[in-house]
Amino acid sequence: MKALLILGLALLLAAGVWWTGKRNAGPNADFAEKLYRAGVLNAAGRDELLRRMQHNELKYERTDPLTQNSQEVFGTTRASVLNFCAEAFQAESAYRMPDVASSDLFIAGQAPDSEESRAARQEFAQELKRFGGDTSALVRYRFDQQPARCKIEQAIPAEDSLPPGGWTIYPPLSIAPTGGQHWISERRSVWGKTRTRTARDLQAVGLLDAAAYRELQQGLQRGTLFNEMQVCQRAADLMQRPETFAQGFAEQQQWLQKLERAGLLSAAQRRRLTRETRPNQLKSPFDVVGYCEHGRIVDLRAVEQAPQQLYPALFRQAQALLPALHYTDLHVTTGLKDEGLALLSQTVTISFRAEGRRYANTFVHSYRRRDGSDPNPEADPGPSEEFHQSLNRWLADRNSPLRLYQAHTPDAQSVYGSERLGLLAMTAAQRRLWGTNGYFLSQESHDNRFSSAGVEQLLATYQALGLFAHLSPAEIARGRRDALAGQKASFAEILLCFPRMLYVSDGETANPPYPYAALARELAAMSRGGFAPTQVQDGFGPDYPTTATVPFGFTLGGQRYRAQLAVKSDWMDPKATELINRALQEQHAAGQFYDCADGEGLIFLTPRQYEALHQAQPDLFETPRDDTGEPAF
Repeated sequence: MKALLILGLALLLAAGVWWTGKRNAGPNADFAEKLYRAGVLNAAGRDELLRRMQHNELKYERTDPLTQNSQEVFGTTRASVLNFCAEAFQAESAYRMPDVASSDLFIAGQAPDSEESRAARQEFAQELKRFGGDTSALVRYRFDQQPARCKIEQAIPAEDSLPPGGWTIYPPLSIAPTGGQHWISERRSVWGKTRTRTARDLQAVGLLDAAAYRELQQGLQRGTLFNEMQVCQRAADLMQRPETFAQGFAEQQQWLQKLERAGLLSAAQRRRLTRETRPNQLKSPFDVVGYCEHGRIVDLRAVEQAPQQLYPALFRQAQALLPALHYTDLHVTTGLKDEGLALLSQTVTISFRAEGRRYANTFVHSYRRRDGSDPNPEADPGPSEEFHQSLNRWLADRNSPLRLYQAHTPDAQSVYGSERLGLLAMTAAQRRLWGTNGYFLSQESHDNRFSSAGVEQLLATYQALGLFAHLSPAEIARGRRDALAGQKASFAEILLCFPRMLYVSDGETANPPYPYAALARELAAMSRGGFAPTQVQDGFGPDYPTTATVPFGFTLGGQRYRAQLAVKSDWMDPKATELINRALQEQHAAGQFYDCADGEGLIFLTPRQYEALHQAQPDLFETPRDDTGEPAF
């Protein structure tokens, strides 16, 4: 009897706490109970939502589409409640995930790339071998070993078909660590199996108005919303529009005036854009591209996607934006390049003639499996971001201030989008008015020093300085052709067209086998005989070391040079190159290795070569940046 009395008091206390939170949360507190009764939130999710309402912790982020700066807006509104639902679904995804270590898992037998994940990856590789490389079978096996929370999704009937998940060259076991909050009902999917019902329930509880619900349904029908979290996030974005529209509209009008003063928009087009802006729905920067004097939006769904049809169609669109462009003899050819693992890249070469010069550019268009099949047949790859580089080289050859830019808008297939493409011709000053969002607008160099004539002059200078002395005539010819193809934005990019000219690395290359011996070989090959080590010792070995340091050494000029190098994940110890340069100095070698390409490259130069290049091309030894302030490559 006493136990029952204590239990009753506890239940009354819990109910009192819940009611106090509900009362203090204000008039929107009913949303928490309605979401619970609709089977969206569980009891813990309802209570957390009430707690945040009570403490004014609900918020949503208002993001400037140009600067990408976000401002938190606090308060209990329908938008902030929906934002909480999105957070709850995201946390639930982590809660329901299996207990698999967080890392990119390589195909069976391939060496792991960091010390921290070595044991986990070796265990994974052994398990995968047990299943004959069948990752699906291994997934099923691992799920069978998981606790009940990891099997919630399997028990939920699929009301919606799961959207295509794309493809990856890695097995589907690269999963984030568990530990998410359990705030979602176990009758609700987080993988997308109940996303249509979720949208319907959000409207039923009063969180969506009719207009927002219609737009949400359109997104579901188009396949741009993959799961319940995305449904809630999109709903939050739609419902915050009325609350932020007035401020956003005023800011956009100021921005449009800047575009007009810069010559991107005509007064008539600005008035038309304002007239066609719907209530509570601002035009996106991508949509604005279509109103610009030298801009247009191409519906890629109406264009044949085969490269031989796609790129000529885009060239015709570009010609309309660049009236001085009169090209002839346009050719589009394709090829395949081995990328290792199980993939081949489909390359495209676009060549054309303009003003007496032939322009050509080769780039990756898509990927193919080794058997020739498309790894993602349900999605078109869309145009390459590099297809227009030769057009920009042509503009540089004319000493034009203009460059052709690509504008992107996300869709169901990617963050760049492959359904619509924007093209916009503008100057560097005009480009700065569009912000720095790299996903939206491509980055282009306006440096006319890298015109065709400029590159020819640079190559003559490099040859006269003796930088190509270790290259064969065929290698020089291929490098020259590559340097004159497409658009180059820096001296380093031009030198990288030639083999054994620059050593470029981000530093994360300490992977077996024997990475320091490989470094010594590469530096020796590009030193034009200046660095010729023998008896190279690389204590890193054929696998990852278990010691804190490893020995590295070599013999040069009859003298032995040694250093103990630190082992730190996959980071190369810079003491290796410091030892090499010290040896070169002590042996009075013809030259040494100098830092270049933003500190990620090395180039071997004699003192005379270094002095000449540093004086004429200081950018080679500094960080080359484009007109937005970002690194140019």
